Amino acid sequence: MHVLAAAALTALLAYYSYARSRSLTLVGSAAAALVGMATFSHPSPLFTAVLLAFFLPSSRLTRLGARRKRRIEEGYEKAARRNAVQVLSNAATGTAACALHHLLVASSSSSSSTSTASTADWACWVPPHYSLAAPAATSGTPTATWNLVLVAAYVAHYACCSGDTWASELGVLARGQPRLLTTLRRVPPGTNGAVSMVGTAASLAGGAVIGAAAAAALLLSGCPDRAAALALVAIGAASGLVGSLIDSLLGATLQRTRYNKRTKRVTPDFRRPKPDESPADLVVVAGLEVLDNHQ
Repeated sequence: MHVLAAAALTALLAYYSYARSRSLTLVGSAAAALVGMATFSHPSPLFTAVLLAFFLPSSRLTRLGARRKRRIEEGYEKAARRNAVQVLSNAATGTAACALHHLLVASSSSSSSTSTASTADWACWVPPHYSLAAPAATSGTPTATWNLVLVAAYVAHYACCSGDTWASELGVLARGQPRLLTTLRRVPPGTNGAVSMVGTAASLAGGAVIGAAAAAALLLSGCPDRAAALALVAIGAASGLVGSLIDSLLGATLQRTRYNKRTKRVTPDFRRPKPDESPADLVVVAGLEVLDNHQ
């Protein structure tokens, strides 16, 4: 029954992303379906809640302020619809953590014991008998440790992705020019590695939303540990902020940003002059030409 529900939710997500929100291409929605099925089939609702908390707001934010984004970014319409490479770049690590948790924790606990106590231990993230101070004295330490590590890694991963997406999509809408992270000089909106107060606050909020979704799923599953729930919110918020700053650092140093003086817009990665343009039209703002947005 759970597999059927997971398949139905996966199909709904793929349809919504391609036909309704138009946030993904056809191939991108197929990749999202693979990620969704691998995630939604996990017996813990935490994994589903986190993925939805990342995907649904991010899809809406991509379209928010579309008119302004068209004015400052070349190729905005194409970039607004994510392809399979972009989907997997965001989701591969999280999906791997989810699959490993299913294999090493959920399946292991189910096969070793049919008691509800065993299930509650892994479903509640931090089981009551687990001690970080004295793990050697803890029964079932390997499974409990994998549980702690993989859930934290899963939440942190999607919080990083969410924080970066929120910072990019909301920060670019802020009035005024942002500052390049490495030098703090003013740069055009849309520059890779540029930061603003709005974008920084958005990265913190985006990560916190992921942590809150995980915490809510934990509490609604009947887990009484509010400290663990608050820890997930803190992990999410911190990961959103730190992940966004790391992305900005890489963008400012290893991702080249060019500014088109004729159109007064930031150009896509690896942009070259068109036949009717002069090389002088494209001004290098910052960064080396090493990475692109997929990486």
